[in-house]
Amino acid sequence: MKTWSTLRPLTLSAALLATLTLTTAPASAQEPTVPAVSERLMLRQAQGEYLLEDGRTLKVHVGMRRVGVALDESPLEDWKAAGHELLVSPDGLRRVRFMRNADGSVSSIAFETDRVVR
Repeated sequence: MKTWSTLRPLTLSAALLATLTLTTAPASAQEPTVPAVSERLMLRQAQGEYLLEDGRTLKVHVGMRRVGVALDESPLEDWKAAGHELLVSPDGLRRVRFMRNADGSVSSIAFETDRVVR
């Protein structure tokens, strides 16, 4: 009985840690959304705020493993980089396309949607 009472706090702690680990994020959310190093450098040049034609503001943030996009005052949402010129939303219905100058800097952007986004 002495062994069980010694192990019991350890098993409860282990169970608690396992539960917390499983509920933090699904495996798909932990995958990187930024491509290889060469394309990441091009994406970093696209980081910033852009004014869309309809007056909304689009913010792009490029980290080491994540690309975040926010529309107006909404929080950053993880998007997937499909290359250095295209970002795709998690649902696949919205895209941000970068038009670049000859030196690689961003001259303009296009916000494309497959549905009406409010």
